[in-house]
Amino acid sequence: MYGVAGAVVYIDLSTGRVEKIKLGEEVYKKFLGGVGLGAWFLLSRMAKGTDPLGPGNVLGFVSGLLNLSNVPLAGRFMAVGKSPLTGGWGDANAGGRFGPKLKEAGFDAVFICGVSEKPVYILIENGEVYIESAADLWGKTTKETEDELRRRHRGAQVVSIGPAGEKQQLVAAIINEYGRALGRSGLGAVMGSKRLKAVVAVGDKRVEVYDRDLLRQKIVEIVQLQKGPRARAAEIWHKYGTLYTLEPSILSGDTPLYNWRGLGYEEVKRLAEVYKADYFIKDNVKPYACASCTVACGALIKSRTKYGEVEGHRAEYETASLFGPALLNLDRDSVVYINELCNLYGLDTISTANVVGFAMELYERGVLSEREVGFPLKWGDAEAVIRLVELIGKGEGIGRVLGQGVKKACEIIGKGACEYAMHVGGQELPAHHVKYLPGLAVTYVADPTPARHTAGGVHFMGEGGRSTWTQFDFGINFGKVEKYAYKDKGRIAAVYAKAAQVENSLGFCAFSSQVVFRTLPYVELIYAFTGLKFTPQELLEVGHRIQTMRKLFNIREGVNPTQWKLPKRALEYPKEGPLSDVKMTEEDVELMRREYYEEMGWDPATGAPRRATLEKLGILDLAEGLDLPP
Repeated sequence: MYGVAGAVVYIDLSTGRVEKIKLGEEVYKKFLGGVGLGAWFLLSRMAKGTDPLGPGNVLGFVSGLLNLSNVPLAGRFMAVGKSPLTGGWGDANAGGRFGPKLKEAGFDAVFICGVSEKPVYILIENGEVYIESAADLWGKTTKETEDELRRRHRGAQVVSIGPAGEKQQLVAAIINEYGRALGRSGLGAVMGSKRLKAVVAVGDKRVEVYDRDLLRQKIVEIVQLQKGPRARAAEIWHKYGTLYTLEPSILSGDTPLYNWRGLGYEEVKRLAEVYKADYFIKDNVKPYACASCTVACGALIKSRTKYGEVEGHRAEYETASLFGPALLNLDRDSVVYINELCNLYGLDTISTANVVGFAMELYERGVLSEREVGFPLKWGDAEAVIRLVELIGKGEGIGRVLGQGVKKACEIIGKGACEYAMHVGGQELPAHHVKYLPGLAVTYVADPTPARHTAGGVHFMGEGGRSTWTQFDFGINFGKVEKYAYKDKGRIAAVYAKAAQVENSLGFCAFSSQVVFRTLPYVELIYAFTGLKFTPQELLEVGHRIQTMRKLFNIREGVNPTQWKLPKRALEYPKEGPLSDVKMTEEDVELMRREYYEEMGWDPATGAPRRATLEKLGILDLAEGLDLPP
């Protein structure tokens, strides 16, 4: 076989059993790698009704199919498992270098079940697997853990959890390369529930390339495209990363402020004036690039803030916007410091910032008192935000409750708190307003991982103006897509979602199409690297298969996707400011959702994939025992 290790390893931490499983070419043909391979394995191996924080949950780390190919922007990998936040399918995507190194260590994926009696880490080294004691690492930050494991194992790549994951805080993330986060779905808590501190990959195994000359030719073509008409885009990404959208997102209303209540024009302008991207790049030490990336949109910084010295990764848009303007926090130093705290504790910055804003509104409304919090909790108070993040990271005091995410926290707090919890299906909303990017409305409620802005959709190809000309990567031209015309948008969003699953499974960065801005030669790249042949239509069908498996997992676990609704506030507010004239109703969202489901071959009434769809996609066997619509 070419391009892949051709094997995965399945580890039971309860018994210490290690099973090395050879995979045939047909598995990669049907599921590629990354999330596709992960979804197939979990549906095949995990028992129905598993407790997300129990021994039956299977946590997987899966390399992208094109990892190790040196194809630009194709170095990402996935974590998969049952989400303790939503009770259904969970996955998270990250850059860094762990995915390619896992292949070099001898496996395309590592899957872990069971619960260890004592803290451990897993070492995968050139095809061998060891379960090692992590007693001396338990309680340490992700940086301390990674430093120590790199010292012990030369050339290692590490994924680890910090104190938040150990305490099974549901907003916990898994960190690699000191600041690349597998943030969403609460999988850091899953790792902590298994008493698994880290997974370490060490190796120098290479994979065979099917057609090295063709692969080299396609790589050169992609590099040349980045130097062509889109060179300016690559330069901006390199200089600012996602922060280049910070100020315009505030001004446009894309950034949800004040726990999604919004603010008037003058207040919005004042926040935008403070939060310019140039402030966050002033302390850059050197650019940071994930594996095989030719853009390097990240940066390592060294900054002396009033709260302490920070030496780590520069903040991204989601972190800067949600801990800064969204909380009415004008102290930019605190945002730099909080970003580093989240990396050290192992926290998803999107969920953590959301629960902080949620707590601030509860305090403002008298639902939470100073006695319950331990200190005043007022909008714009940077020191209070830092203290709350520390409590969440440590799982102490009110932080223990808030660290369970807004849905569970509001149920624990009671007193009407759930009215102010901004989530869909248990997952906190990211920093993109549905009234600014309407395509996100259907993505937030229809994707198997709710409230996810990276799950593909119309917004991926631009909804920044009143209309856009959208050229789809698989040769489908949708023509002119009106920004605020909702009919047919759900169908288009579904097609993009299929493509996004191909992109994720290959290991491509979600920003690759924005940097290159043309059709990436997926079919030719796969063929050159692996020898697997696809037509564009066949490849899109693989994306359809993967997306349907993710949805099937939710149905199997008893998740009712029709109950996933946008919070009313997302549609009713803001009453003033940049988006005050935009009208979007629950009926508009429901129309898009039904169109999305119909395009996917899922039943609009229940959200369940139809049996005919599963049969067409060749995965009906994965639905054994389920009562599905015909």
